Amino acid sequence: MRKWVVWLISVVGIELTGIISGFFAGDIQSVYQQLQKPPLSPPGNIIGLVWTILYAMMGTALFLLIVSKVSKKMKASAITLFAIQQILNFSWSILFFGGNHYWVASFVIIALITMIFFCMRVFYFINKAASFLFAPYLVWCFYAGYLCLGLAILN
Repeated sequence: MRKWVVWLISVVGIELTGIISGFFAGDIQSVYQQLQKPPLSPPGNIIGLVWTILYAMMGTALFLLIVSKVSKKMKASAITLFAIQQILNFSWSILFFGGNHYWVASFVIIALITMIFFCMRVFYFINKAASFLFAPYLVWCFYAGYLCLGLAILN
């Protein structure tokens, strides 16, 4: 299979996880608008755009892992970590927006941030670009963690 096809499948697959998670989370925009927000909260329309860009970067990182020339064991470990963080990512918006479980979602985002760190560390030894592609995701999740905790406290 050509590499660009693998890249496209990786990016579209990760974007789809975000779309499906959003579907199960319900009307994210209206829930967000109704919440008491902490300082520095972004307008709701920016959040979806940021996640779209981050998912594309995550899909590209996955592609770089898939095509890397490392041992099968090392690649499997990296892809397993990627899958775990993706499951946490997928479940966060469903818990937060779909279930209004703000405190549970806060613990999930802390676990997600931890997994992103592990991913970045393991990815670095396989493909540095894959690791660096997760850096904006990490920064955004720290910000999202601040917002999540702030929303949990205020609501």
